Amino acid sequence: MPTPARNAGITGHAGIRRPAVVCPATHAATRQKFLRQVRHPMFKTISLSYYRFTDRRCERNRRRIIRGSKGRMMNRPVFRGGASITALGLAIALPAHAQNVQPSDRGTPAAVSTANDPSDAPQSAQDAQPQPEDIVVTGVRASLKGAQQIKRNAAQVVDSIVAEDIGKLPDNTVSDALQRVTGIQVSRAAGEVGTVLVRGLPDIETLINGREIFTGTGRGVALQDIPAELVAGVDVYKTNLPSQIEGSVSGTIDIRLRRPFDFDGLQIAGGARGIYSDKRDKWSYIGSGLVSDRWQTGIGEIGILIAGSYNKRRYQDQTAFNFGFNPLSAANPTLIPDTVGGLVTDGDRTRQSVNVALQWRPSPNLEFYADGLYTGYRQDYDVDFFVGLPKAGDVTVNTVQDGSAASAETGNRPVARTITTRNNFTITSKQTFHQTTDGYQANLGGKWTTGPAVLSGEFTYNKSDVTSRQYVVDTAFVVPRIDYDFDAGRTPRVNFNGYDVTDRTKLNFLTLFDNRNLAASEQYAWHGDLLYNVDGGFLKNFAIGARYARRTGSSAGTNPSGYPIPFVSANGYPGATTNAPDDILGGRLGVDRFALASSDWIRANIGTVRGLANRPAGDPPFDPAQTFSLRERVFAYYGQAAFGFDAGSMPVEGTIGVRAVNTATDLNAIQVTNSATGTTLSPITGKRNQLDLLPTLTLKIRPTDQIVLRAVAGKAILRPQFAQLNPAISLTQNGQTGNQGFFGTGGGGNADLRNVESKNLDLTAEWYFSNTGSFTIAGFYKELDGYIQSYAALEPTIASNGTVQQFLITRPRNTQNGRLKGVEVSYTQFYDFLPGPLGGLGAQASFTYSDGQVDDPLNIGKRQEITPVSKYSYNLVAIYEKYGFSARLAYNWRSKYIDSYSQALAGGKIVVSPVKFLDFSASYAVNNVITLTVDATNLLNETYHDNFGTTGFEPRDTRQYDRTFGGGVRFKF
Repeated sequence: MPTPARNAGITGHAGIRRPAVVCPATHAATRQKFLRQVRHPMFKTISLSYYRFTDRRCERNRRRIIRGSKGRMMNRPVFRGGASITALGLAIALPAHAQNVQPSDRGTPAAVSTANDPSDAPQSAQDAQPQPEDIVVTGVRASLKGAQQIKRNAAQVVDSIVAEDIGKLPDNTVSDALQRVTGIQVSRAAGEVGTVLVRGLPDIETLINGREIFTGTGRGVALQDIPAELVAGVDVYKTNLPSQIEGSVSGTIDIRLRRPFDFDGLQIAGGARGIYSDKRDKWSYIGSGLVSDRWQTGIGEIGILIAGSYNKRRYQDQTAFNFGFNPLSAANPTLIPDTVGGLVTDGDRTRQSVNVALQWRPSPNLEFYADGLYTGYRQDYDVDFFVGLPKAGDVTVNTVQDGSAASAETGNRPVARTITTRNNFTITSKQTFHQTTDGYQANLGGKWTTGPAVLSGEFTYNKSDVTSRQYVVDTAFVVPRIDYDFDAGRTPRVNFNGYDVTDRTKLNFLTLFDNRNLAASEQYAWHGDLLYNVDGGFLKNFAIGARYARRTGSSAGTNPSGYPIPFVSANGYPGATTNAPDDILGGRLGVDRFALASSDWIRANIGTVRGLANRPAGDPPFDPAQTFSLRERVFAYYGQAAFGFDAGSMPVEGTIGVRAVNTATDLNAIQVTNSATGTTLSPITGKRNQLDLLPTLTLKIRPTDQIVLRAVAGKAILRPQFAQLNPAISLTQNGQTGNQGFFGTGGGGNADLRNVESKNLDLTAEWYFSNTGSFTIAGFYKELDGYIQSYAALEPTIASNGTVQQFLITRPRNTQNGRLKGVEVSYTQFYDFLPGPLGGLGAQASFTYSDGQVDDPLNIGKRQEITPVSKYSYNLVAIYEKYGFSARLAYNWRSKYIDSYSQALAGGKIVVSPVKFLDFSASYAVNNVITLTVDATNLLNETYHDNFGTTGFEPRDTRQYDRTFGGGVRFKF
């Protein structure tokens, strides 16, 4: 009974900020220092100092420094100058990163992201430049102000998160922080936020500093693998410009890491946290550090940054389940689950990361940089599985669900509520996993500004290796009598009537699953860009660019089928058995401790177990049917122009352009064909070449200084993940367990998958009534073609004995036409007008409505909801920040949604009930160096429920996750 390994394909505007000023007139003879004291309600006294340069070239670009008793911020305006023809050649020759045209600080679309320089990011916290008399504050206010200015000044629709300080996002992880963004929906597992959806859709394009990044054979990266301690900010792009990397119809998430030119000079920072997980009853810890400095040298200004993070987490998930409501027999149509039981997952994982960045500015208008990122993931976890087989015994149906026999969703068949079985064959399973991921990214690039032109180029190298090792030993025993209640408060309950399921002497070996998997992917990418600014007139600037990316991916795995073990007593093998932990779901399942195999014994004696299953010694060989390789080459070209004019008294700004993308794919795999005389392996090759034209038009109107109206129309594509294209399938043969027969099952990819296309229209109205206050409304519409969803369907398949049988095959399929529409509303404000301590109160609120439907590929002419879109979701965040104390209480809720579809299940789909979470975080700045922190997640101890179908007659899973409580310290100087 194996559980899935970690998905190697988990799915994140280029880190673009304006270049920092390096004025040629920086020596003491050319500048004077001015100092004045001001009062501010957040601090006793603020020292505001700035340099006024006597060289007139630098006066307009003066560097102003604002210091406060709780923090400091520096802002650097753009400096433009000339460069040599040699430098131009270097800039063009340098390989490239993600391409972006972003708005200037006056709001007109301006610079192409040329060097992937963090000083080029879209109006980040460093870019949010105050006017001469502004007072700059830090903490939550600074974070919200920076995020608001990014959104306000962007050419497209974007929401952002800006770190409050070094090592401090508003939440503890990138994925945690993203759930607060309007339009984002998430799911949790393994002690953290896992899946992140934009407007309900998965398969997000994930970028690091504007560069593509991925894990294994997937298109994206696990956002939780990127340590929050190294992050400067996160931008969520809901629409793209032609200059941005294509690859998602849902959105793009760009994580901006820090660079040395972000800081004035020497910066040392770090932190440590301890985290307690209540269900695991263990402590975890996180540590991070950063050192950065910059110097003026004889060859120009040089900056170096080194940062690292180590995260050790221990977690526990608990689940009770019913699965597969099917007729008891041909003579008795009563629907009864095929399996009922529970499982406990205990996991230990570590994440390590190192980020190194080098910047060199030989002259004010020429810059080069190189940086590298390593992310490592290690996880060991055990699953203790109790699997009751209600139909593997003599069954008496006691009661049925009221009204179930009159439901079309059940096929007008009654659904059993309670049954009694005798001589019931029962399984327990010990599953032990070891998983590793290593990701590497290296970049080299440069940017040159000459007069009105900006040229840039960058080369990027990505590599990802994923491994998984799995041992599963199923054991079995026979229980004289079991009473099952399949819906004891939406959770099954099992009563053994006095039988001791912890008695290890009655345990027998049943099946061995001995699996290992490898996935690897490598990419070389280059891009070059030219931006030309035009003075005056309707046209403001135009940009052209090209990108080439070559990626290869491969995957190998062993046969996932199990190997039967003769019904041998485990009692004869000392140390081979143990008992599962106590208290699954607080006793609601009725199964607490139970006997099963020992993971320590399995790992230490795997040779013995293989012998029991009549398998050869050593690791199993890779199965050709589980092996595939793929090469993908992408050629992209874009052109776009920014324009602006006044419509009466209203400034109008816009961007128009197109991105042309040619994708060439080569696939190699193995197809397995069974027959009565044996098995045949046949190589499969496939080639595909697809050209996509992706036009975009943006308009931004400013009726007043506080109001922005925005419209964006465009087209986007999503490419299938590499693993989804593997045509081979793996099969688990049908058979009999006790008195219970079961369908053969299988899973695999689909070589016929094509790109998903989306035609998009976004309209927004945004009111910015203060630096940290806004009220915005956005409407969106997506017309989808070929949206990919996974379906389980009965397919005639040749079994291992050569006969054609029905197998339940799960594979991704393109739907036909579909659409997604919705509305987003958000509100942010600090109530500074309140007296005294109440002036530290603030609030954030957001609401999203999404409604999506696509054609059902298995039932032509029928429509169905898009998975896994929740129709409604909202966030409520209470904030307090004053006197050095900061706190956030965040509530997140999403409505029910469809997890997946299955043709073989009564109800035809799995529906997840509404989910809610309440989290808390707080910090206190002891002084300018030390900050203390506390936090807690899942305060409501939320219970997850889902069902087969929408009627509730067939409950499926009940899950609970850890509540966590943490505390720590941050420092910087």
